Amino acid sequence: MIESGTFLDGRAPRNRFTHSALFSAASLSVIASALIIYTLASGTIRFFEYEEATFFEFITGTDWVPNGRNPSFGIWPLLSGTALIAVGSLMISIPLGVAAALHLGEFASPRSRRFLKPIVEVLSGIPSVVHGFFALLVISPFMQRTIDATYFNAASAIIVVAAMILPIIVSISDDAIRAVPREIKEAALGLGATRWEMATKVVLPSARSGIVAAVLLALARAVGETMAVTMAAGSVAALHFDPRLEVQTLTAYIAQVATGDIPPGPATDAGFAVGSALFVLTYSVNILAVGATRKRLGANRGKMASLLFQIKVKLSMILERISGDIEYNLTQSNPFIPTKYDLFRRRKEKVSRFIVASSLFVGLAFLLILLQTILETGLAGIDLQFLTNFPSYRADQAGIGPTIWGSLWLITLTMLFALPAGVGAAVYLTELAPEGILNQFLRRTLQNLAAVPSIIFGLVGLYVFSRIFGFGLSLLTGSLTLAMMVLPMIVVTTEEALLAVPKSFRDAALGVGATRWQAVRHHVLPNAVPGIATGAILSVARALGETAPILFVASLFSKTAPTGIMDGFLALPIQIFFWTRHPKEAFHDLAASTILVLLMLLLILNFIAIFIRNRAEARRSW
Repeated sequence: MIESGTFLDGRAPRNRFTHSALFSAASLSVIASALIIYTLASGTIRFFEYEEATFFEFITGTDWVPNGRNPSFGIWPLLSGTALIAVGSLMISIPLGVAAALHLGEFASPRSRRFLKPIVEVLSGIPSVVHGFFALLVISPFMQRTIDATYFNAASAIIVVAAMILPIIVSISDDAIRAVPREIKEAALGLGATRWEMATKVVLPSARSGIVAAVLLALARAVGETMAVTMAAGSVAALHFDPRLEVQTLTAYIAQVATGDIPPGPATDAGFAVGSALFVLTYSVNILAVGATRKRLGANRGKMASLLFQIKVKLSMILERISGDIEYNLTQSNPFIPTKYDLFRRRKEKVSRFIVASSLFVGLAFLLILLQTILETGLAGIDLQFLTNFPSYRADQAGIGPTIWGSLWLITLTMLFALPAGVGAAVYLTELAPEGILNQFLRRTLQNLAAVPSIIFGLVGLYVFSRIFGFGLSLLTGSLTLAMMVLPMIVVTTEEALLAVPKSFRDAALGVGATRWQAVRHHVLPNAVPGIATGAILSVARALGETAPILFVASLFSKTAPTGIMDGFLALPIQIFFWTRHPKEAFHDLAASTILVLLMLLLILNFIAIFIRNRAEARRSW
């Protein structure tokens, strides 16, 4: 007789092991978050143990002079620089992004949407170090000529950061606008509103929570941006709000510590205190964004009568304004003849729709100018010698051979660590985890981990993997650092792929006696492989283009290609960063050539992801 609670085929121990392994994968986000908090807390405590640093001065001081005989560590100059660039970039990107999203969601034809949407995606995939190169070589000289700015200036950083966060606002706002129920739009049109009035008076207010979430996420991205700001805005910490002058942000100072420009001592450990302030700031903004998203998702769309009443209220002013003309037409003339106000409304709609459509072309123009600059500067320098030679202090002999191999090694090891963990975490959270506080906690931890600025992962890599674990400045340290960073992206994309598989697949497998894990393993996962592969490739692309996290762990003076996981390495973004900072113009040309190689690799990866996605959709039978 078989005891209760056992399996006929002896699968119970195996299933328990699988469940434990998947739960461990889902718990890695908690471990990564704990490592971040431990790293920042340890470094911050060590910083405040110096006589030169006090907590009161740190949070209230207005002077940031980390070097010299009388150092001062007042964080407000760094906060003011961060606020200037973040707020300035939002002032540009919010109207452009919301207008572009409104055009894509309400006015664009399916054909134009298929053309315009990838432009936004391409802009979002350009590495920040490329934006920094463009700002330093194109935008900054332009600002010098037009507004009498210094060579390093906040205005250049504001423009490139606005371009970087624009896709975030467009994508999320577009999703929020398209999520507004169709019935609401039809009701507004039925009440006599034009499409423009319907879009601005009804759709935008209904999608307000989603748009607010998009703005908050863009704000967190702007606050946490490192490389573009470091390269464009400079390194002078000053308390002012003049965009023509040089400023330093929280992230820029941490990057300055990473590059070795800051001597050891309290100035170096101050990077951890600044990182703690950055973490608290971005974490708070992310909490607000999550709250706004929940508000949007939790809105009760079932009370259609109430919503329709709100529509009537919102349109009442419009109807009242034209009531006189309507009454006149009904009593004295043909009611089908449009009034002057009707014609005015139509002209206003045409002009308004043209304006919102033009907002997308601002991003297109920025992208075209950026690509043109890089092609003109770097295309001539790409040859076999450049692709195979070692880095050199002589521009005519310098190449990126070892750097290419370092990048390939880095992303390969990163995915070996991150992909199994991310897929396992997604499977557990989506298919096996019971609903409850633990599941919510794991999901919230993943959301918060995704919002952590990339430069903070570099601090963790240096402090934990390099020093505590003893891995040093090696490929192993770099790949573990990047694996923590891309883990949330893999989990999210895998969850979307799993949820896309019809529930009937699971029900059929369970109905013939399979366990939940067997249903997932044999029926759900095989059908989700294309989506998982797409997410993995996009994660590889992000890891390949990241600079800030590996500033701390790369071997900046490495001249040879790595041969093992404990060897030092250089990566393409790191090489671009240091060649861009070189005073000789010939090295700027080398940086442009390296950017072309990096963009080509990223383009190939994105094409592969698009091919896999399209092929999967064509072969899908449900």
